[in-house]
Amino acid sequence: MNEGLSILLPAYNQVCVERVITLKRLCDSIPSLNYEIIVADDGSPDLGAVERNSVINSMANCRFIRKERNEGSAATRNRLAELSQYEWLIFLDCDMDIPDQDFIKKYVDKRIQGCVVNGGLNIGGSMEANRLNLRYLYESREASSHTAEQRNRNPYKSFRSTNFMIQRDLFLSIKFEEKMKRYEDVYFGKVLRQKNIKVLHIDNPVVMNDFESNPDYINKIELDARILSTFSDELKGYSHLLTLANTLRRMPPLYYSVRTWHWAFGKAERNILTGSHPCLKLLNIYRIGYFLSNKQY
Repeated sequence: MNEGLSILLPAYNQVCVERVITLKRLCDSIPSLNYEIIVADDGSPDLGAVERNSVINSMANCRFIRKERNEGSAATRNRLAELSQYEWLIFLDCDMDIPDQDFIKKYVDKRIQGCVVNGGLNIGGSMEANRLNLRYLYESREASSHTAEQRNRNPYKSFRSTNFMIQRDLFLSIKFEEKMKRYEDVYFGKVLRQKNIKVLHIDNPVVMNDFESNPDYINKIELDARILSTFSDELKGYSHLLTLANTLRRMPPLYYSVRTWHWAFGKAERNILTGSHPCLKLLNIYRIGYFLSNKQY
């Protein structure tokens, strides 16, 4: 296997050119580093984004490929790994910003045989500009759990695919579960634990500065809940929502009370959460009610 880094970014309806330029500059600043940057578009219908990303092919050590069919992020990440040529893989979400000029160097310095390294995530933006954005409010509330110290307390349950490094051969021996269109990284963390593969969390975060609209965020939460109910056996013990739901099922009076509440007030809660003045305190109430009301669960 060739010594070096393969930096892999799945994309869907996203323009990644500026992030690739940043990553290339950081790689070029490290003497004698062999590297490649590959962006894979997962069948985006936004042809404008695809066309703009095609300029990546004109950059040294960089490639942009387009899949004709949308297969999901798990399949796209697996395909990127198969196309890579270097020993170490860094997976990054295409919509995250790179804040640290030593971002690549920090990963280079943490190359440990048989170890998966997770860099983490910080929340950007300002409260003043995003005080009515539900996704921003939620992520800001959870920010204290994103530190390396906190993540290392539960390294496998804290694993996320947003920003991590792994040896190519190790990744290809496991891969992401392609039947999961969401939660594939949560399940990947579970598999790492089953195989006794060490996960090290470090402070080398990417930054989330792009927050979807309130309706889009609630749609995503509802999709996550439906998928979670489908894979409840595989994800048992690795989802707080699933753990809470299983606890409530063992307490029928509470279980049916939550379902009844959602039947009576779920629509009103949704209107508030998707509106221009969302209430963060309602989010978890709506989430568990929606999940327990899902027929698959």
